[in-house]
Amino acid sequence: MNDNAIKLMEDNLKAMYDHTDKWIEDVVFYQEELVFFNSLISDRINNTTTEDLNHKEVYRNIEALLYKLSEDVIKQIKLHKKELATLIDTHNLTDNHEESKLHFQLLEKMDRIKHGIKKLKKALFSFMKDHPFEFDLDSLINDI
Repeated sequence: MNDNAIKLMEDNLKAMYDHTDKWIEDVVFYQEELVFFNSLISDRINNTTTEDLNHKEVYRNIEALLYKLSEDVIKQIKLHKKELATLIDTHNLTDNHEESKLHFQLLEKMDRIKHGIKKLKKALFSFMKDHPFEFDLDSLINDI
């Protein structure tokens, strides 16, 4: 293998490693968002009657997604990142192809997560629009 090919493969490994850092940041951010949204929905579960139970379904979906992100996705990305770091540190380019395949699978998974979070947020915002919190900002401002 010539020097240019080796350099290209090493750069590819480093780029994939950088992607994993970004993915972990994204998943952690999604988790923080979901925890916040979960608390909003939890409030609605405690403060609404049983006439409309859509919020409980949204709540269950958020709970399931939070579990999946923390138990599955983060672990997969961290393991992939560790394997990439090993390949980079040892200059082992023979496993580059396998890691590239795994990286592409994780890339597709991250894309599905991103779109799923977007759909969930749209559903949540729609629910919140139809079920606003009882809050009188004007009286709060007057009290201050």
